[in-house]
Amino acid sequence: MSYQEIPQIYTLKDIEPIVSDPRFAKELIDAIQNGFVAYSQGKFNAAPVQTMGAPPMSPFIAGVENYSAQTCVKSGYITGESHYVIKVASGGHPHPNSGLMQLYSQTTGKLEMLLLDDGLLTELRTAAVGAVAARLLAPDLCVRDVHGKEIMCIGILGTGVQARYQIRYLAHITDCRRVRVWGRTERNTTKFIKDMEAEGWSVSAVESPQHLLEAPEDDWYCPLIVTTTSSREPLLKLAKPCHQKRPLHITCVGADSTGKIELDPTLVESADLLVADSRLQTRERGEFEEALKRDLISLETVTELGELVLEKESWRVSEDDNRLTIFDSSGVAVQDCIIATMFARQVYKKR
Repeated sequence: MSYQEIPQIYTLKDIEPIVSDPRFAKELIDAIQNGFVAYSQGKFNAAPVQTMGAPPMSPFIAGVENYSAQTCVKSGYITGESHYVIKVASGGHPHPNSGLMQLYSQTTGKLEMLLLDDGLLTELRTAAVGAVAARLLAPDLCVRDVHGKEIMCIGILGTGVQARYQIRYLAHITDCRRVRVWGRTERNTTKFIKDMEAEGWSVSAVESPQHLLEAPEDDWYCPLIVTTTSSREPLLKLAKPCHQKRPLHITCVGADSTGKIELDPTLVESADLLVADSRLQTRERGEFEEALKRDLISLETVTELGELVLEKESWRVSEDDNRLTIFDSSGVAVQDCIIATMFARQVYKKR
C-alpha cells in the first residue's frame, strides 16, 4: 500500500507577503479577466456551489443579532490546466473570516498544496473582478474642474474587509482617490475613514446609501458605486430620473448567496446593461435574482463578464455614454482556481 504524501502547506503568514505585492495584484486583475473569458467559452468546469449556515439552511448559531455567517464551498478547473481547486470560505457576523484552498493535480488527482489563507485569497479575487468590471464599464473618474480639483468620487456601500480591498484594487485601474462611504454604524464608518485615509485616500461619509445615487452637487457625484454588504433588504433604490442623465456604473459583490440583496429590483430593471459573472448562478443568487423572479428582467438580457470582455462595443469608451450599467458578482470558482494556481506558480519560481 502506498501512502498519500503530506501536501505542501502554506499559512497566511506565508501567503500574505506574496499576494501583497502590487505586481501580483495587477497580474491577478488580468488573469481574472482572461479566466472569465474561458468560463464563458465553456473551458471552465464548475461544480455546484454549496452554501451552509445561511437561508434556506438554519444558522450555525441561533439568536445572534445581525447574524450573517455562512460557509461557501466552490470548486472547479480549467480544461488542460495543471490543477483543480476546492475552496472553503467562511465569514460573516459573528464569525471571523476564515478559509482554505486545496490544489489537486489534474494528472494524478492527489492533493499537492493546502493554502490556509483565512479567506484572504477569496477577498483578493473578489476585489480583482471588481477592478475588471470597473475597467470595462466605469465612467471616467478623473474629471477635474477648471482649477484642477477632482470632482468625481467612488461610492462604497459597506465598511468591511471587502470594501477596503475593492478600493485598493481600483487604485490599479484609476487615479481617482476620492471616496464617499456609507456604513451601518458610525463606529465602523469612522474607522474605515481613518484607515483608508492613512493609505492615501480622501474619504467622507454619507448619511444614507441613496445619497450616493442622488448627489445634489457635481462635487459629490459618484459615477462608480461598489456595494459590499450582506444586506437582505435593498439599500439602493431607483433614483430620481436625473441620475440617468449622467453615466453610472454599479458593481455589486455583497449578494453572494440566496436572499441577499443590495439593489431594489426596479433599479436593476432600469439598467441599460446587466452583466453577471455567471448567467447560471445569477438565477439563484445575486442582485438579479429577485428581478428575475418578478419577471422584471429576463435571463437573456444578462451578459456574462467573459462575453463582455470580447464584446468591445459594449464597453464604456465615450464621455457621452450615459448608460446605467450594473455588474453583479456572486463569485465563481474560476476566480479561486486562478488565484490559487497563481500563488502556486510564485512558490515554484522561488524554489
